[in-house]
Amino acid sequence: MLTRRTLFKFAATFGLGVLVPRFDQVAHGALPEVRLGHDQLCDDFFPECERSLLDLEYLENLKDDLDCTEVVALCGSPLKRPYRPGADLACGISPCPFCGEAGFRVRPESFSCKWCEAEGSAIEFYGRVEGIPQNEAAARLDALLNEGSLRGRRCENEHASRMLEEAQRFYHELLCEKPEGAMARECLAGQGITLSTIKRFRLGYSPTEPDDLLSRQLVAAGYVIPKLMQMLYVSDDGEQKLIDRFGGGNLLIPICDSAGRSWGFMKQKITSPQSSLSVGWTEDTLSVSERRLRRLIFPHPAWPEDFIRHRRLLIAETPWEVVALHNAGIGNAVYLFDSATDPIRLRTLLSVGRDFVCVFDAKGDRSATAFRFLERLKRETRRLFVMEVPSRGGLLALLQSGGRQAVQDAMTQAIPFHQWIRE
Repeated sequence: MLTRRTLFKFAATFGLGVLVPRFDQVAHGALPEVRLGHDQLCDDFFPECERSLLDLEYLENLKDDLDCTEVVALCGSPLKRPYRPGADLACGISPCPFCGEAGFRVRPESFSCKWCEAEGSAIEFYGRVEGIPQNEAAARLDALLNEGSLRGRRCENEHASRMLEEAQRFYHELLCEKPEGAMARECLAGQGITLSTIKRFRLGYSPTEPDDLLSRQLVAAGYVIPKLMQMLYVSDDGEQKLIDRFGGGNLLIPICDSAGRSWGFMKQKITSPQSSLSVGWTEDTLSVSERRLRRLIFPHPAWPEDFIRHRRLLIAETPWEVVALHNAGIGNAVYLFDSATDPIRLRTLLSVGRDFVCVFDAKGDRSATAFRFLERLKRETRRLFVMEVPSRGGLLALLQSGGRQAVQDAMTQAIPFHQWIRE
């Protein structure tokens, strides 16, 4: 059971001093008041910070598109043996180009040396080898990708995104229009989910039978071998066959980035029209860039229009809480997936709102996922508030019993974290 005392001990044990990438003005609370009746700041607010955010997003996207092992090979790293992608470099037994010791390791996302502690992305490696600043290294590598001198992972990522967009469209249409989606439609209707909310989140449904509907659709759309969308199924008799990886009678919520590209689904099995959607969600994403997936939150903001959009942002415990709250007209709620303490994801979160509200119940029976990022937010805890919710049902129970107003009142009455931890 997570109580205030154990939470405080947790914070003291792991420390609150790990800093999160943050804009200095925002971190020190230098924020103008929002206009009365609006949840957005004036149009000219923090133009320099917005620019900095877009520059960071550009660099992150470029790191997604580059293959660090390819960049190392391009630079002619002084290896004792011929370069073989994924072999010597990945095992960490190659000599480091910076210190010469055997302990240099490269993966598609990054490089590192266990002796001289050199590490970073393909951009940092290229800049260090060429002796140029990071922004110049990024510009050169981007140009090499565009002209085809570097293959990178851009085509691979775009291919995966296109397939997922087709899957998203297919499952959404199946939910909204096809006979196979009748049970899912009845389940959503029973929970009061409107058609506009279904369209807003592009909700979909994958029926249990047959188990290769998506594969057939993708082949018809021109994808010859849609392996990314399949998984191996072994029957009790030992028979093996490929089936749709997102299939199995699941309600699906697409996981998208700021450009609206899909990278997977959150899924919850529906066994009857009365199935509960409050807990049990799992994330199923494609094997694309780890950095891209690590900075996603749900729903993901669009830059720069969502920069510091919300005065107060509610950190939900499950993705379905976000859907239900948006359905009730409460749009300032987000879900952090399972890696709440990841600094890349926290940078995204801290760029969306000014104050943050976590939920907690008096008995401490809830998992309190959102509190996991406290260890990263020492200088931000004054911006963190706590609102109590029913021990059974949490936010959804509060929403069901009191409606939108009850949730908004609870958020307004949330108390600062420091005050809450002392009580």
